[in-house]
Amino acid sequence: MAMTLEFNELESDALAEVFNMGIGRAAQALNRMVSDTVDLTVPKVLILPQVEAAELIAQEIDDVVNAVTQEFTGDFCGNAILMFPREQSLNLVRTLLQDDVPLETLTELEQEALIEVGNVILNACFGTVTNVLNFDCDISTPQFIQGTASEINSSGNSNAEWAMYIQVKFSLTHKNIHGFVTFIMDIDSAARFQEGIRKFIGNIGTGAGVRRQA
Repeated sequence: MAMTLEFNELESDALAEVFNMGIGRAAQALNRMVSDTVDLTVPKVLILPQVEAAELIAQEIDDVVNAVTQEFTGDFCGNAILMFPREQSLNLVRTLLQDDVPLETLTELEQEALIEVGNVILNACFGTVTNVLNFDCDISTPQFIQGTASEINSSGNSNAEWAMYIQVKFSLTHKNIHGFVTFIMDIDSAARFQEGIRKFIGNIGTGAGVRRQA
C-alpha cells in the first residue's frame, strides 16, 4: 500500500524557510567563486511518485544535463543533485577556470571543477538544513554524471515508489547561466524529515494539508 504524507501549511512554510537558509548559504559560496550575483527561486516542495519527480525535472531541462550528485545517509536517505544544461555548465566551468577551450566536451580538469562547484553548493545547502533540523547524516563523495534530466533523477532511489521532491532554480545575473538544485528522498525518509520540521516549529498537529498523493 502506498504511503500518504501531508505537510500542513505551517510545516510547508517552515520547510521552505529551512531550505531558503541552506540555499542562501550556497548562493553566497557560489557568488564568491564566480564573482556574480546569484538569484534564487522559492523552494518548490512536492510529495509525488519518484517517476513523476524525474519527469517534472525533465520538463524544466529538455537537453543533455551535466550534473553533480551526492548521496546522503543517516537519519534520512536520498540524493542531492546540482544540474546544469550542458552548455551552461561548460560556460560556468570556463568562468571558473578563465579558460577559452571549446564547448564541445568536458575535459577531466573541467569535470573536476564542476564537481568542486557541486561539492561547495550541495554541502553548503545540505549542511545548513541538517544542522538546523538536528539531523545526523553523512554525504558521499560528489560524482559527475551526464545524461537527460529524467535519467539522472531516476538513477538514485531506484526502488523508491514515492519521493519528496525539493527544487530550487538559480541563475547568475551577468553570465546568463542557470541551474537547479534538487533533493529527492523516499517517502519513509520524507516522513522522518517531517518529524524534524515539526520539532523545529514545535508543532505536532496535523493541520491542513497542502499537498497530497494517495
